[in-house]
Amino acid sequence: MHKMNRDHAAKARKAIAACDFDPHTDLKDSIKDILVDVAHLCDAEGIDFVERVQKAINTWAVERIDPLSLADGPTVEITIGTEGLPEPPEPVKRPSKRDKSRPA
Repeated sequence: MHKMNRDHAAKARKAIAACDFDPHTDLKDSIKDILVDVAHLCDAEGIDFVERVQKAINTWAVERIDPLSLADGPTVEITIGTEGLPEPPEPVKRPSKRDKSRPA
């Protein structure tokens, strides 16, 4: 592995450590957890998470071969299906102020 890529891996380890995840969680789960947290941050900021992941995979693929390359890299396509998703929860119906009874 190229030194620049080892440096990037070290930064990622520091980022995961800074997240203060459960210390009994293995590295694979911590990586998933930080990606999920970044996805929620993207939602909060109006950033297209999937687009950013596609670009990251594209850049990573190039850097694995040559960290200094400016090549465009491969096409990356991500498809998110709906199979396996839970049903949305039913909205909670709150009584309106008019429906509340007032004490006498």
